Amino acid sequence: MEDIMDDIELIEKFRGVETQGLPEFSSYDKPLEMGLWVLWVAKEKLNIRKLTAAEIVDIIVGVMEVSIDLRAIVNAFNRAKRKIHIYREGDETCYEIMNPGKEHLVKSAGGGSVNVHYFEPEKKYSSKRILRECILNNLKGELKTVDPYCDSGTLDILSSSQNKIKFLTQIEKLRPNIQQEFLRDLQNFKSEYPNVEFRNYSKSEIHDRYIVSKDKLVILGNSLKDLGAKESFAIVLDRKTSRDIFDALVENFGRRWKVASPL
Repeated sequence: MEDIMDDIELIEKFRGVETQGLPEFSSYDKPLEMGLWVLWVAKEKLNIRKLTAAEIVDIIVGVMEVSIDLRAIVNAFNRAKRKIHIYREGDETCYEIMNPGKEHLVKSAGGGSVNVHYFEPEKKYSSKRILRECILNNLKGELKTVDPYCDSGTLDILSSSQNKIKFLTQIEKLRPNIQQEFLRDLQNFKSEYPNVEFRNYSKSEIHDRYIVSKDKLVILGNSLKDLGAKESFAIVLDRKTSRDIFDALVENFGRRWKVASPL
């Protein structure tokens, strides 16, 4: 009975999970990719590091409503090589997705027009360098940026950009001492970098973190200020690849920007 309750609890967690920043499950139709997607969501969003093949099948069938055979998942994972790590625990076999598996999912979803950048934990300097050199420096036109959490580290990252930047944030999310420090530093920053404009949106909660340029959409797993503090990814999509979500985010950004308060 306890195992049944555990399975029900796992399925309910998946029903309510937000998968913002990860590829869509509907992008995949093969057992390997579907299984890897479940493992990534479990690890990234639910802090569940490993699952059995049976648990993966239960989620694909019970939550995603796609029919799949247990043997198909096991066979696919047996050929997955470095994409997963396999644990033998008594009579059970469990699987954990590895970085090559995550990269495989992103590339498979985008048909080659999607790039993923991995930020290692405890490597803040290297992560911010990758963001600047591999992402920000390659974006064209005005950058519409949404990030609910900012501090002086955010300003340091933006100082290297030559683009005009509209930055939408939510300072109410910051602790009072950090908020005061950020607003003080921002006033000095604006005198040197007039190309960057900050506005505060307090109408409703902001959860997403993204940058929209002329032809790219960058989905951030963490706030700019936290890059390198823990494992995260930035997913860069071409406008052609993500036209529907691209246009929706631009429209949503414009609507919020109009009613946001200048900082």
